[in-house]
Amino acid sequence: PAHYLNHGYGLQTWEYSPVYSIRSWLYVSLHAAVGKIGSLFLHRKVSEFYAIRFFLAAVCAACQTRLYSAICRTLSPRIGLLFVMIVAFSPGMFHASTSFLPSSFAMYTSMLGLTAFLDWRGGQKIAQGIMWFGLGSIVGWPFAGALIVPLLLEELIIGFITSSMRSTVVTILNGVLRCLMIMVRASSQAESLSCTHDF
Repeated sequence: PAHYLNHGYGLQTWEYSPVYSIRSWLYVSLHAAVGKIGSLFLHRKVSEFYAIRFFLAAVCAACQTRLYSAICRTLSPRIGLLFVMIVAFSPGMFHASTSFLPSSFAMYTSMLGLTAFLDWRGGQKIAQGIMWFGLGSIVGWPFAGALIVPLLLEELIIGFITSSMRSTVVTILNGVLRCLMIMVRASSQAESLSCTHDF
């Protein structure tokens, strides 16, 4: 599908077919844009493909760095070091970091969401965390939305114990509204792309 967006031809995959339409063109168009920019400097399709993979690796490294920094500040530098060791030597993380898959995109946004929940520097960022998890679920992999459930339960329990339930609920609603705005934007973008890119 990314090849089709960039070059105007390619094989149809059933997920993007107008008959089934179970995948959004928005996710593919984000990668196709990176490939299109890469094609301005690289004149081979293989190089364009590797430019997308290099970009994904850079994004994943940036997300991991932010999460590492939040872990070091919130928990301890030793736990941050353990996180780096696990991430650096995990074959699954190595392969997932550069994969052109919706679940990899959800992994990036989940790391940013967890970073927002952990990092209280400058105030709580619960709404921002909900937004990141929502973005990963809406644009990437829907089942990644389940990752936020324990974090929200913790926030609700803390809000109940500290008698700040009202502000906790308002913050959660703020995050949900951000997710709804992303969903509306993504669906309108996907609809316009699917109309213009029927195979």
